Amino acid sequence: MQGFSQAADNNKAAILAVLAEWLPNQTKLLEIGSGAGQHAIHLAAALNHVLWQPSDREIVLPALTSNIDEYGPANILGPITLDLAAHTWPAQTYNCVYAANVMHIVSSELGENLIRRAAKVLTDEGLLALYGPFKYAGDFTTPSNADFDLWLKERDAQSGVRDVEWILDLATHAGLRLVEDRQMPANNQMLIFQKTAD
Repeated sequence: MQGFSQAADNNKAAILAVLAEWLPNQTKLLEIGSGAGQHAIHLAAALNHVLWQPSDREIVLPALTSNIDEYGPANILGPITLDLAAHTWPAQTYNCVYAANVMHIVSSELGENLIRRAAKVLTDEGLLALYGPFKYAGDFTTPSNADFDLWLKERDAQSGVRDVEWILDLATHAGLRLVEDRQMPANNQMLIFQKTAD
């Protein structure tokens, strides 16, 4: 597989357990930042009632498309270009938008774009699922997450582990309410938001 990530491989089973609970019915899902497609391939194969739309920046698309073509089950759509810095998002709506390990990699501005635009493409009562490490009241959940934050900032000063309160505020203003904050392995969380009906 092109661009294989060990971290993505490590957390896919735990993420599957959560999504299986929240996505029991026929679902159209948009994944933000699909990378090599490891989550898309594993999760879509197990959740065959979910129509999975992978996406990523244009530079990542060739490897992502190759992996999906070779390993993807029938319920994965062809990957599409989606850049959080761009204003164009898919015109259709989705029952779920899913992003794993994206919020701490991108700048806070792009993180805002993700939440606000995800809310716009979600159906009423649709879900936004954000997986990764987060801070609570400004504090890291573990020393290792504090170290990870330093490593991220050395790599890119605009990245870093985000405050849950900041995400909650953005989500609330976008018409989303938190319905679950689940502790996950390796000091991560899964935040599930639901779009409130207009």
